[in-house]
Amino acid sequence: MTFRLLNTDTHHTLLVAAIAACIFVGLLYLLWQKGNATLSRWRNKHGRAIVPIEPLRNFDWRAEKPKRLRPFKPTYNITMGIQADDLSEIITVDQDYLDRVTTRRSIVANYKNTVHGCLPGGEAAVKELYSYLLGHHLPTRFPSMFKTTGKGTFQNTVTGAAFPLNPPSDPEICLRTLAETVEEDIFLLKETDTTHVCLAFTCCFPTGFDPSTKLGQDLKGIHDPVPSYEKIGPSMERFFRKLQVGKSVKRMNWVVQTHGDLINTSGNHIKDGDEFVADEEAHLRIELQTLTRLPQTRFVLFCFKTYLYALKDVKEEGSGPALADAIEGLKTGNAPGMFKYKSAVRWGKSVAEYLRS
Repeated sequence: MTFRLLNTDTHHTLLVAAIAACIFVGLLYLLWQKGNATLSRWRNKHGRAIVPIEPLRNFDWRAEKPKRLRPFKPTYNITMGIQADDLSEIITVDQDYLDRVTTRRSIVANYKNTVHGCLPGGEAAVKELYSYLLGHHLPTRFPSMFKTTGKGTFQNTVTGAAFPLNPPSDPEICLRTLAETVEEDIFLLKETDTTHVCLAFTCCFPTGFDPSTKLGQDLKGIHDPVPSYEKIGPSMERFFRKLQVGKSVKRMNWVVQTHGDLINTSGNHIKDGDEFVADEEAHLRIELQTLTRLPQTRFVLFCFKTYLYALKDVKEEGSGPALADAIEGLKTGNAPGMFKYKSAVRWGKSVAEYLRS
């Protein structure tokens, strides 16, 4: 009798374990299917990528020098300044990668909701971007740096970090993960009947503004301080509406800053007469901005990567006089308010003299 009871108990235990295992496997499958469904929107009916991402198979991030961008012109005219781009290029990596993402992780921890946020209605777009970047774009573009495993994990071989391929339910966690995985700052905008509204962002390297104040703003509100924005505002709205899935464009923006800091939320826009004497700390700051559209939620993805160049290096390479002309040209184009907006009333004269010396 004792033997029969033990045998029955054992059988019952095994049965329960088998059922639990089936349920667990089923849940894993559902989670995988959910993430795969998001990625499928980036592929056609044959399973191929709508726009193939070009792999950089022998890419060595340690040897990759930052891009040398010099978009300034003798006269500043406010324009959209858009150029065609490749979807493969929306995320870029160079030898500063590890230092930058380490800095970003610290900024996320210290600044919290100042540098990332999501409003109701933006959750799906955040998760779509998370799934795309971690599940497809990064491991395809940079296979020596980022990998996925059969266990549903994304691995960053540079930092040693690992994250689930399936996006966490909390969009803020997704945004924090993206912030410490790529250098690009990210804004997600939803199209409405009349405009585009920012419903989610992660921005660790703002210059002269608090990025959290852009959350919930439309394009006009986002650009409210920009002089003469009304000259390009309607064109920008039309362009955003026509932006197609799989298409990517880029533009650049520049400013001189009096320090080498990547993050500045306090504001660069100062009053006349607050003078600055050019020194070794001054830098040329350039943003490489890209735009594309997410296929599932159809949100517009706006990214920008920040580049800093010491003015002494700009001068040594021979670009000093051209930048000096561009600084003075901020006053002579179709948006003369840019001279004050970019704080050139503070540093313009000193920096121009330094660059020409």
